[in-house]
Amino acid sequence: MQYHLLHFKEIDSTNSYLKNTYRLLDNFTFVSTDYQSKGKGREDRVWQSESGENLMFSFLIKNEELMKLSSILSIMIAVEVVKEIEKYDVNNVSVKWPNDVLINDKKVCGILLEGQVPEYLVIGVGLNVNQKEFPDGLRRPATSLSLELNEDVNLDELKERLFKNIVNNFSNPQTDAYLDYFREHNYLLNKRVRVLINNEPFIGEVVGVDDNFCLQILSSDMILHIDSGEIEIL
Repeated sequence: MQYHLLHFKEIDSTNSYLKNTYRLLDNFTFVSTDYQSKGKGREDRVWQSESGENLMFSFLIKNEELMKLSSILSIMIAVEVVKEIEKYDVNNVSVKWPNDVLINDKKVCGILLEGQVPEYLVIGVGLNVNQKEFPDGLRRPATSLSLELNEDVNLDELKERLFKNIVNNFSNPQTDAYLDYFREHNYLLNKRVRVLINNEPFIGEVVGVDDNFCLQILSSDMILHIDSGEIEIL
């Protein structure tokens, strides 16, 4: 299946571009850039990236059936990124629910969903590829494919493969396959965590993922099924 690609040398935010222009664009329109001046992460955090070193893109979803999967699209994209990273023989790659990809406990990719269902969804991805240095004070240590491989990666080849895989697999998503892959790469499995539910804190151990992609947390002899929110590792 074909997709549409727009590339910019510099833009404020690929997510913002698609949110502002979605009425004029087709389903599976991808916007990539060499540099984002106002890159965003979850909860209004800033996504910082060196110009031309990393893969920064967003893509537009206007397909009604695909938008019905909005609650699990972050995990699905994370799985696509993990599969691509593992083609480079990188080990210890995992998905940190709900929207990060890690290598050896270090963040290599972040994912941000925005939009207004049923009109549209925008999925933004920032993947550290060839960046060698990262700012101090990050919430989690960062890494890149280049640092893990001790060599640079061809950005254009990586981008083309990843975009094609996303479009092909999202056109007829096999959610069971995504769920199995997520379970095999669940970073939080067996970790002790703290989660807020209706502003009430619960502490427990992540024991798995249910069939709806919710985290299962064992807390005080009961299993909590978490479908959204922030998880703090203790």
